Formats: sequence, C-alpha cells, structure tokens
Amino acid sequence: MKINILIATIDQGLKEVTRILLEQRDDVNYIVSHQVTSEEFRPVPPELQRPDVIVSQLPGRGISRNRNNALDLADGDVALLADDDVRYTPANIEVIREAFQSDTRVDVACFKIATPDGEGEYKDYSVHEFFLNGTNGHYISSLEIAFRLDRIRNKGIRFDERFGLGSPLIQYGEEAVFIHDCIQAGLVVKYTPRYVVEHPFMSMTKAMAGYAPAKNIFKGGYDARRYGWRAVPAAFYNTLRLRRELSQHNKGMAEYLSERLKGAGYILNNRNHRPRP
Repeated sequence: MKINILIATIDQGLKEVTRILLEQRDDVNYIVSHQVTSEEFRPVPPELQRPDVIVSQLPGRGISRNRNNALDLADGDVALLADDDVRYTPANIEVIREAFQSDTRVDVACFKIATPDGEGEYKDYSVHEFFLNGTNGHYISSLEIAFRLDRIRNKGIRFDERFGLGSPLIQYGEEAVFIHDCIQAGLVVKYTPRYVVEHPFMSMTKAMAGYAPAKNIFKGGYDARRYGWRAVPAAFYNTLRLRRELSQHNKGMAEYLSERLKGAGYILNNRNHRPRP
C-alpha cells in the first residue's frame, strides 16, 4: 500500500515542510502543493529535493484550491491530508495502513490528532469507532482524514473552493463539505479512535468565539450547500431558537441572522463555482 501525504502550504510555509519528512521509505511519498504570492517565496529548500517529495507551485490563495492541486498529483493507494505545521511518526503510518487493510469496506477513514506533551486533548473524541452518516459524527478536522484515492476519484469528489482559508468569504469548513460529499456519494466513512498526526492544541478555528462572524457565515453557507434555498428559512428559525444563547454571548439576533444569510446567499449565488478534475 502506497501512502501519499498531501501537504498544503503557502509562501514561507514551504520551509516548515522540511520538518515533516520522515526517513525515506518505499511506501510513503509527500506531495507538497505550494501557493506562491511573491517570487521571494519560490525557492525550494534543498531538504525537499528528495525522490519521495514532489513540490508543485501555483499562484494565488485558497486552501481548497491548494488541496485540489495536491489531489490531482496523487498517485498512491491512500492519501492523507496535511498542513505545514504537523508532525508524523512511523507508528502513525502503520495506523493508517492497518485501518484500510483491516476493513476493505472503508473508503474514508477519520482518526485523532495528538498534541505535544503538556497540551490537552485536541477535541472531545469518542473512544469507540463508528461509521459516519448524515446525523452520526463529529466535526472532522482535515488532518484527521485519509482516503482511498481511486474511490474518491471514481465519485468525482474534490474540495469545494468556495470554502476554506483564503476563499472569498467562507474561511473554513472545507473538510466538513468534503466529508458530506463522501457520505452523499455513498462512500463508507469510518471513525477510528487512533492518533495519526501531531498538531498544537490551538488552531484558528479553536481561537474563534462561539458565535464569531466567520462561524455564522460558514453555518449559513454549509446549510445552503446541503439544503439549497431551505437554508434561508433555516437561518430565521435558528435565530429564533438560539435567541437566549445569543443573548448570553452578547450576539444580537439581527447580526447573527445577517451573517447566516450572508453565507447562504454566497453559496446560492455561486452554484456553478464547483471544482472539476
């Protein structure tokens, strides 16, 4: 089983990728998609000039566009999503291998993120494995996701470039859309409570308040992505349903509703903005 580690990075982040690499092995390679916004960031560090590393550079911003570029270059059996600030061990690779070899039904596997010594658990993970569906699951982080490359490609699944850091409006949540698309396409998505990567506890999403504008915009956009125009009445309904909680967080109902509708409107007005292979 050949495993591709798909690393998305931008500008000076390419230098951080050198810290991710394990010792060379025949069954693992690294596909680095590097977005370049200035020529000063284009030089490739000599540490990345290895036979098991592919560096592909493209202009602009957008994490989903970056991940799609890495996906296009992947040639393995299983692909694992990565950023430039993660760390792996050989044991992590074996966990991934075992997950797919032990259950051939699994198309997409979701794991756990470990944190450095002294930091808390990355999130409140279940101790039991389970299959994800439309109602059963938790918010999946991109670093937890691995998948059989041929089955993703056969279903034409890619990252929706309207979502994610660097996108025009909706600054995160591309992994939630990806998992939703996998489930909708009939792929088998399984959560396994084992660690496959290390990442610091804090992240941009964790740092945001519970009803931060970016989160509310995402919720509106995500609803529109799943339910179409019904995201509009859902925004009104949820604003009323959450009115007490919004008040406790000093969030005005009108402001919250406006942000939900902004996200929904963006998706509904850009329906044809879907990536193609």
